[in-house]
Amino acid sequence: GPPLCSSPQLFLLSSPASSSSCGDQTPDSPAGCSSSGSPAGGSKMRRERLPGFMLGLPGVLRQVDCQAPMGPMGPKRLCLVCGDFASGYHYGVASCEACKAFFKRTIQGNIEYSCPVTNECEITKRRRKACQACRFQKCLQAGMMREGVRLDRVRGGRQKYRRRVETGGKAPFSLALGNKLISHLLLTEPAPLAANQDDSTDDGSLRTLLTLCDLLNRELLVLIGWAKQIPGFSELSLVEQMSLLQSGWMEALLVGVAWRSQGRAGEELVFAGNLRLDEAQCRAAGLAGVYQEVRHLAARYRAMKMSPEEAVMLKAMALTNSDSPDSLQRLQDGLQEALQDYECSRGEPHRAGRLLMSLPLLRQSAARAAEAFRRLHRQHRVPIHKLLLEMLNAKS
Repeated sequence: GPPLCSSPQLFLLSSPASSSSCGDQTPDSPAGCSSSGSPAGGSKMRRERLPGFMLGLPGVLRQVDCQAPMGPMGPKRLCLVCGDFASGYHYGVASCEACKAFFKRTIQGNIEYSCPVTNECEITKRRRKACQACRFQKCLQAGMMREGVRLDRVRGGRQKYRRRVETGGKAPFSLALGNKLISHLLLTEPAPLAANQDDSTDDGSLRTLLTLCDLLNRELLVLIGWAKQIPGFSELSLVEQMSLLQSGWMEALLVGVAWRSQGRAGEELVFAGNLRLDEAQCRAAGLAGVYQEVRHLAARYRAMKMSPEEAVMLKAMALTNSDSPDSLQRLQDGLQEALQDYECSRGEPHRAGRLLMSLPLLRQSAARAAEAFRRLHRQHRVPIHKLLLEMLNAKS
């Protein structure tokens, strides 16, 4: 997906050559990276010019006040099936109306397709109708969820609900506005980053840590850009924005890891599509506690059958979950009311409360994860980028 900011130096969504890069280096210490000693195994950090990694939080927040090409609802996203412009997040994936409707028809009609050639047809905006079998496979590969299609959905269902709301009195927060807020957050949700596998050491555990810390730092940069898309966040003072990010960044990132890992019961943590760690790998890297915490979160989200809309709202609420001054109250109220309206539109108003009740567990897991990475840094097991270290230490 497109970066949230037009500055390629800041978000670094294109993969750097080495996952352990920390900016220009001197023989003594890599700039933009903090390490009190060489990591175990004698890893040699590569020389890379990565300015985004060398900024502290205030600098990143100031630089992120640029915009990507904007549509009426925010940065434009592309359909992950055919490449057309996405109209929203449908069945778990950014997709266009045509592919959304095609997937829905296929599932509701229980249709089976067969490819006339080799099951490798190219699916593009112009050629998406050429092979239904390959188009459906592309939908599944992109992550569209069969479970998201309601087999009992009748025409006009949403309009009927809207009419019931209108006749029942004026709601304090418009249902349409609440749905618009959630759609906006989903549309601006960045595409998952790939891990840059570190090849600077033969030590498997160190390689895992270097790869993971690099991924966390890049995800943190992207998260800061996404936070600016939360309605009302940019109107806060710089100090308030910093305070919220310092309090909730790890929680927001763990929502993503737990969400990606929920389909893999009792197995791996999915930090990225190409970085999946099982319990033994986490233990060897000194992250056994993190593994247990995130597996617990993933199990809870799986039991709730959490939707993509709920996941993105939980992420936004984690970033604004603070006892800070009254200026945050309107922001928090807007998110909670949007969530409540979303759950009411599904006929399950109780789920909003269940989701809010999961926040303390998320905060506890985030605190333990942050402490695990601080401990690894104190033990000189892995160098950590300046921004990531600043955030780890901010609320310790």
